[in-house]
Amino acid sequence: MHDTESTFGGRITVYGSCVARDSARELEKRGWNVQRYVARQSLISAGRPADAGDLDLSVLTSPFARRSFLSDMVGNLEAQLTAVAARTDLLLWDLTDERLGVLETAPGAFLTCSTEAMTAGLYDDITGRHVELGTTEHLHLWRPALHHFSTFLKQLDLMDRTVLIHVPWAMRTASDEPTISSWGQTATETNWVMTRYIDLVRQETGVRILQAPDELVIADDAHRRGPAPFHYVAALYVWLADELEAIHSARSLVPLA
Repeated sequence: MHDTESTFGGRITVYGSCVARDSARELEKRGWNVQRYVARQSLISAGRPADAGDLDLSVLTSPFARRSFLSDMVGNLEAQLTAVAARTDLLLWDLTDERLGVLETAPGAFLTCSTEAMTAGLYDDITGRHVELGTTEHLHLWRPALHHFSTFLKQLDLMDRTVLIHVPWAMRTASDEPTISSWGQTATETNWVMTRYIDLVRQETGVRILQAPDELVIADDAHRRGPAPFHYVAALYVWLADELEAIHSARSLVPLA
């Protein structure tokens, strides 16, 4: 078990969703600070602004959801990461926000489908074509976007500070019940589809992948944001935080060229 009293802290940037953000929250308990949180922005949407028309964003009751939607609409991932690159010790990335696919609002212009916007019915007022995760078209869009992202990380000297956190969706809860589906997606289906994307990162980029041990991939029935196959027991986040601190420590010990 990690001794939280002995940690020195560091600076984190999060690109993704609850998996990376909850890992960062565990690190915050140990003295780390989150510099920036970029959420609800697919790699496909990044750098591809979408004109969503005159929308009433007040239907998004959460300020976080409104900020994320506007950020995604202009596709400003690179600008956000550039702004904090110099003060980022670890860039935590997960692929959770890719799960609902993207909406093509015009040729080459994309919005990331988010649970908040779907719940609020925001997409009902947007003309667009849905491109689902796991389809041939989505993969053909995502792969070059991944290559662009990898090049961008190298340009910002962030490649060796970036960690893709790979935690499959849990099949069972802590009370040993089957996990519920999320927006019609089951753990079995999503894990099978997401494997293709993780493999692309592993095979075609230099991004480090941190994969959680199977025995800790358990959904928390009492998670602060409710039950979901991607809301895990506390022991998982402790393990991830331990590993992330070890990665950062090892990197810090490498002499500069």
